[in-house]
Amino acid sequence: MTREAAPLRPPSAPGRTARTIAHLSPAQLWHRLRLTLRRRLWELGSERVESRYRRRAAALPAARFGHPGLARVARLRERLRPGHDARRVAEAALAGRFEFLGRSLDLGRDVAWHRPDLDSGTRLWKTLLHEFSFAEDLARTWRETGDPACRRHLFALLEGWRRASPIGRPGFALDAWNARAVANRLIHFAVAGSLLALEGGEAERLGREVGLHGLFLRDNLERDLRGNHLLRDAVGLVFAQEVCGGVPDALALLEEEVALQVLDDGCHVERSPMYHALALRDLLEAKTLLGGGAPAWLEDAGRRMAGFLEAILLGDGDLPLLGDAWRGEVECPALLAAARDELGEPAPPAAGGASGIAVLRAGAARLVWRAGPHGPDYQLGHAHADLLSFDLSLGTRRLVTDTGTSLYDAGPERQHLRSTAAHNTLAIDGQEQIEAWGSFRTGRRGRARLRGRGESCGWHFAWASHDAYAWLPGRPLHRRLLALSERAALVLDAVTGSGRHRIDSRLHLHPDRDRGLEVLALGSAARLGEAPLHERFGETRPMTELRVEVEAPLPWIGGWWIPLRPGGRVESDLRLQGSVLELRCGGDAGLHLRWELRDEAPKPAVSLELWSGSRPSAT
Repeated sequence: MTREAAPLRPPSAPGRTARTIAHLSPAQLWHRLRLTLRRRLWELGSERVESRYRRRAAALPAARFGHPGLARVARLRERLRPGHDARRVAEAALAGRFEFLGRSLDLGRDVAWHRPDLDSGTRLWKTLLHEFSFAEDLARTWRETGDPACRRHLFALLEGWRRASPIGRPGFALDAWNARAVANRLIHFAVAGSLLALEGGEAERLGREVGLHGLFLRDNLERDLRGNHLLRDAVGLVFAQEVCGGVPDALALLEEEVALQVLDDGCHVERSPMYHALALRDLLEAKTLLGGGAPAWLEDAGRRMAGFLEAILLGDGDLPLLGDAWRGEVECPALLAAARDELGEPAPPAAGGASGIAVLRAGAARLVWRAGPHGPDYQLGHAHADLLSFDLSLGTRRLVTDTGTSLYDAGPERQHLRSTAAHNTLAIDGQEQIEAWGSFRTGRRGRARLRGRGESCGWHFAWASHDAYAWLPGRPLHRRLLALSERAALVLDAVTGSGRHRIDSRLHLHPDRDRGLEVLALGSAARLGEAPLHERFGETRPMTELRVEVEAPLPWIGGWWIPLRPGGRVESDLRLQGSVLELRCGGDAGLHLRWELRDEAPKPAVSLELWSGSRPSAT
């Protein structure tokens, strides 16, 4: 008789924090301590710190707003935002209205840069306000219309922001002088200066700001966070050096981060498709700025990143929703077209799949899944509990989707977005694949590994496993095989280990799918329900959720049969004999699949055969 495991106690906050810190490098901890102490000291002497930076900026060479690279970047940015209405944004800014992430606020012509209600959560909206993206819109509108109000108001906004946001203001590092905001604002100022063709006193005023931003950024690099933040910092420094000087090691810093952050298969190290696209855009801007003077390593990294992005896009040309991701932040077709023109043909992903993000294709069907780690242990801020989860499309229509991301503020909704239940995978004993907490923290985490892949009888398949639940009694191990043909997608799950456990497997169907799609749960009955889909930041709509909940001794087997063509009801026979999982699925025509679950099994570990006519015996 199998003994049921005792109920698990919820993790303590100190233990969770310790499990989070344990994965950070000593250098990260040192830089966080250094930056924290520096910020506290600067808040005690804000005027002195501000004056010192302004004296240093005044000693820099005059800003080169006529730099030909800035004009190229201005054209690139316009190309990467098809449909963006610069005049509408500029007119709103003239009236003191600003919109970010689908939320519009009236802050008055004398902008209330630090209105108290903007200080909630991660302050993301406020940070975007302080990045000054509208500076480019005002400059473009002046260039198109010649309206002097746009030019005057840009400098009025800059002056008002300067008075309200000195370096060292309480909380300055959380928004106005957040290093990523500094890098973005620096580039917005530089591009706006180019569009305005600044000369004389105006060029000196804005040039001093660009130079000051470069100096501040070089002193406050986000080496505590690393990842995409530090990459963006380095790109910002390249712009500062090209426009004003003062950062001679900028390109060397960028080269160092590119070597660390672009994996062998071209994926960005954080393994979030959306942040991969943003990192590619950063490198493309740096290459466009430098033009023919760009180093070979920058072009090579850009081609490899473009190749990876192209490989993982779903049939609608947009991103899968793995990790923190939403649609609309990056226009991927425009980004890839620009990358081709600037960098050349994208390089196909290298064999071996260092990222662990795997792709299966069969005809018009595409399946993208996380068959490897969430990201680097030192930075899992954008990781979700999505090991072995997948997105599936047929042509331009999405069939199976992850939940997406609607907000970054800590709380129940953010917790759900990062949870196992929000993804197309399974949970064991009500526990999570990752110990997500706060907005971006991760304590305990598992490891996934792609074990093999192949092709047979018109099916493309791959299998992987993860150990995120190995800390539970009985050491459960989740293995999954995904197979794709032009006829169907097949998901096979095996949970091995010992003891009796609760299995909770979920599959989320996209609301725009063909409503005639009938998914079959293999091995157990599924319950139909509804779940929230957040394809765009701040937006929610309902989608269908299929859920299998069972309590059973291990090993347990289950899965899903997802037809891609209309047809009759599919019958299945799923069984485990020793270490071999066997599936017979179909009616008058179908397939027979055998999967050897032992990792050390001699190849081939998977075999498939198709039949037509009478169905073979299951014995």
